[in-house]
Amino acid sequence: MDYRDVIVKACRDALGGKCLHVYVVGGAAEDRLTVLSDIDVVVVVDDPSCKSLDNIVAIKGRAEELGLPVDVQLDVKISTEEEFKQLIDRGMYRMVMEIS
Repeated sequence: MDYRDVIVKACRDALGGKCLHVYVVGGAAEDRLTVLSDIDVVVVVDDPSCKSLDNIVAIKGRAEELGLPVDVQLDVKISTEEEFKQLIDRGMYRMVMEIS
């Protein structure tokens, strides 16, 4: 299982059917990762109540359980579809890569 599959499975395991899409943004999406980079992940959900620190911790923990090395740093953000579209429209993310 590659890292993308691990990240998507971790998100789906933690959030169930409320996880609509998983995107990589930032350096990983722009193909400019370095050894010091983190992987910026945006999880789009259908329920705003899913936007919690507990869910972010659950996603990261599950990713490690599934084999993501602890030295691979995930920066997970949880967003509704509307919020994510607004961030894209405002230029917050230059490149977006859907992995789910």
